[in-house]
Amino acid sequence: MLFLAGCATVPSSQKNLAPLYQNENSTLDQESFAALWERRTVLFGQATAGRGPGLLGTGFSALGGPKAGGAGFPMNVAATLIDSLLLESGFQHYSVMLHMSPQEEEEFRQAYRRRYDPANHILIWCDLRTTWAELHLNLDRWTVFIEVRDDELRQYEPVEMLEESQAARPAVMDMLPGIGPGPGPARRQVHQKTVMFCFPRQDLLKNPVLSPKVKSLRLVFQETNDQRTKAEGIWVFRE
Repeated sequence: MLFLAGCATVPSSQKNLAPLYQNENSTLDQESFAALWERRTVLFGQATAGRGPGLLGTGFSALGGPKAGGAGFPMNVAATLIDSLLLESGFQHYSVMLHMSPQEEEEFRQAYRRRYDPANHILIWCDLRTTWAELHLNLDRWTVFIEVRDDELRQYEPVEMLEESQAARPAVMDMLPGIGPGPGPARRQVHQKTVMFCFPRQDLLKNPVLSPKVKSLRLVFQETNDQRTKAEGIWVFRE
């Protein structure tokens, strides 16, 4: 567990995920993997206007993701809470998309579980982007933790961080989707990294970190050497 004093923050994004626990043990309905992914994704950090998570860079695929932009906090963060419903939907989506045989699908599931261990971890997949210096993506610069609020407030650090760096690429700020780069606006280089943050599913007393009593879950990025540099995203489970 981790305790940190409060400090000024960058305004955070918030998504209401009230149906999450009701859906936890339900069968998959007609909602697509894309829709589930979007509902479980919060965007925070640099200006995020016009940025959508889509299906790219989901942790099931190593493809690139959306554009970054803005100023202030040095990164754009797209954070997705991967619950059991989203996980099963992702398995089915990529099985169909990649034309997997039943054996290949089972091997795919087992490989994912071996790598991320969702039975013992709360999984939050993050797409990190910056138009500032690439060093801002260095996880050693950041203290990352979750705050779980029910009748009290508890904080947890990740037990593991699994990252995959991606090559920097040029991007045209505020470029319309589907319109390729060309002459005109100046280009900035976008540095990108994708990380799976694995938080404990149980506390030291073996109690579940997430339970039906939980009201909200907050993911916080705080610069280790400057606690004033901080941004956060919030998932709200119930009022």
